[in-house]
Amino acid sequence: MNSKYEYDSTVVQTFFDNYYHDRGKMKWQGFYLSDHTAALKRQAKALNQQHQLRHEQTEEEITKFLMQSFTYNQIIKVQLNICDTNNQVQADLTGEVSGYNDDLFYLDSGKKFHLGDVRNVEVVT
Repeated sequence: MNSKYEYDSTVVQTFFDNYYHDRGKMKWQGFYLSDHTAALKRQAKALNQQHQLRHEQTEEEITKFLMQSFTYNQIIKVQLNICDTNNQVQADLTGEVSGYNDDLFYLDSGKKFHLGDVRNVEVVT
């Protein structure tokens, strides 16, 4: 080697053969990417967020609020009477009623639901 910056493959190979110990995956186990931490935070927030079961309204009350939203362009929160595998109520559907067909209602957010699946409707103020 003429200069301290020249590359000598025999010196490098000797170093890796005799002195270097690669820890493999161990060195990566402590690192989390920002995508991973963001996903973990979202998951923890979803698990910790318990949706309160509101009282069950009659079909007349539900229809009144849905038609009020449709007529006056009011934003509503719709709680469905459907539970997930952990016996938790789904998140509320929020938006204005943009249309309906028989017992199927459409929200401006693109969600749709059947009248028979609704547990509670609230007008958002």
